[in-house]
Amino acid sequence: MTKPWLIAALSLLLAACAPVAAPRPYPDATVDPGAAPIASSAPSAVPISVITSTYGSLQIKTQPLDSCEVAIKVDPGSLGDGPPKSLRAKADLSGVVTWTYATPLVPAGHGRHEVACSGERGKTDTSSEFDVTLKKIDARGFTTRIEAVDPFSGLSGVSSRLEPSLMPARDADIARMTATLENEWKLATRGLGTLALVPASADLVVYVLPGRGTSVHLLAGDGSQRVLVYAVDEFGTVSAENSVAVALHELGHIWCCFGPEAGPDGHWLEKIADPLLQGVDQYGLMTHPVTCLVGRGFESCPNRFSERELRSMGFAQIPAPPADPCLNQRNVLGARLTTQGAEVDAAKAQAALVKGKIDAILAQYPSRQLPPDVYNTYIGLVDQYNAIANDVDTKVAAYNATVSQLNALPC
Repeated sequence: MTKPWLIAALSLLLAACAPVAAPRPYPDATVDPGAAPIASSAPSAVPISVITSTYGSLQIKTQPLDSCEVAIKVDPGSLGDGPPKSLRAKADLSGVVTWTYATPLVPAGHGRHEVACSGERGKTDTSSEFDVTLKKIDARGFTTRIEAVDPFSGLSGVSSRLEPSLMPARDADIARMTATLENEWKLATRGLGTLALVPASADLVVYVLPGRGTSVHLLAGDGSQRVLVYAVDEFGTVSAENSVAVALHELGHIWCCFGPEAGPDGHWLEKIADPLLQGVDQYGLMTHPVTCLVGRGFESCPNRFSERELRSMGFAQIPAPPADPCLNQRNVLGARLTTQGAEVDAAKAQAALVKGKIDAILAQYPSRQLPPDVYNTYIGLVDQYNAIANDVDTKVAAYNATVSQLNALPC
């Protein structure tokens, strides 16, 4: 075993000690001195060409079928959601890659796309800058996201105490908002506006907190915005149905209310009824305090914007509000109640007339000794009165049943 090791060491030693060869004036005789160097067979990466780069869109040219990723560097603002952080895509057969992404409200400034692609020719990258202008949230169409705030991790900028025991109320509010907020916004704006719930990159986030506080719309100095909805307000636990009205009210503060008719808190100074709205909605959504209808087992708060509120959102041609099924039912029951009340009054008047005739007979015969013909008349009147009294009782019962139906309506 030692000899091979010695031979290997000796060979290595001899190689290490070999003298350095002197420079030769020409290459080896086996190489043509005029021949060009042989190119490497490994393909080289081709630089990425940026075709277009704007906030919300990027198109590049790279090698066909390359796998590419873009990092989107945009300041989301202190309260904003911001666009997606990164996106992946594969180049087509011509080497073109196109990305489009959501452009939520972010502060004005500059952004940057940082792209990296890889494929058979290796890896390459590039970047391109673009301008970002501060857009205004348009009531005709915007995006929002609903997020549950964890009571343990909390939410940046919120100092109020959050309570795990209020998580069920928080979750009930979120479930109702998720199911109904899109349609309620459409109804609230008389079909003029569209609100889209998205899982990420929203214009504005509605945070639902398991805590006690006053729900609020917040606007940062950089233009980013958010809404906080508390599970419990100054009046107690916010019902799931009322949480939707609260969200509509706070979203309304994106545009309302400003000017001489509004106070510093963003609410109308004077309640002015909209002639096309009824019930709890007649003053719109942007008054303070909001007047709700509380009945046995329900609470109904305004969820329709008035005409002046819609104008503050930028709408000019404002149609009549869509029919409200609850208000339609109230109107039907109200008309029925009027008819039933008139029937009760008429029956009571008839009963009073008959009773007057009975009283007249009794006054004429205080001894109650009635001649036979008068007695027969008296008995007929008593029977008539009792029949009318029974009819009055039936009509009063029907009237009271309608009153109960009216009182049970949540509008």
